[in-house]
Amino acid sequence: MGHPIDHIRTHLEIPPEMEQSLRSIMTQHTFKRGETISAISDMRSNVFYIQNGAARVYYLKSGKEHTYSFAFDDEFVTLSPYLWKTPDNIPTIEFLEPTEVIFVPIPGTHFLMQDYAREHLAEASTFLLTALIEHTHFLEERIFVLQTASATERYKWLINRYPKILERATITQIASYLGVTKETLYRIRAGKY
Repeated sequence: MGHPIDHIRTHLEIPPEMEQSLRSIMTQHTFKRGETISAISDMRSNVFYIQNGAARVYYLKSGKEHTYSFAFDDEFVTLSPYLWKTPDNIPTIEFLEPTEVIFVPIPGTHFLMQDYAREHLAEASTFLLTALIEHTHFLEERIFVLQTASATERYKWLINRYPKILERATITQIASYLGVTKETLYRIRAGKY
């Protein structure tokens, strides 16, 4: 099981006292399969790290669920601020199996990192830039695949990215994420598409 501190350490050398301070403000929570939390209120004050388990972010529009993203072991849950700003969309985080989540409070982390950045501006800037570029690459790949690839290519990309997704998410959730119908996804999986 990973930890958010492990991700920070891959980009930034942090002193033990800073690591201890960061760990002290993070809290671990366990969710049962099917439990949900509000993406709007909770993601404005926390970043969620899936230590072990699976989650999906979905939003309701005109009474229909649309899967926005998945997060599995050792990944952060992601949500576009665009979904917060669109009043018709109601984003929710649903846990697909028993899941251990570390809540990283945004305000507390901000204050700790701000103090660290004053003394280590170059290292803190490199960390933030590297993390931003890494996340941007994933988003660019996702947008490119979802906009330009055929349904079969999108499915193959998803299976390569998340090899165990078929064990953790329903066909309906996967189809929604890929922008295809459930029936189309069944045909793709059967090699008849």
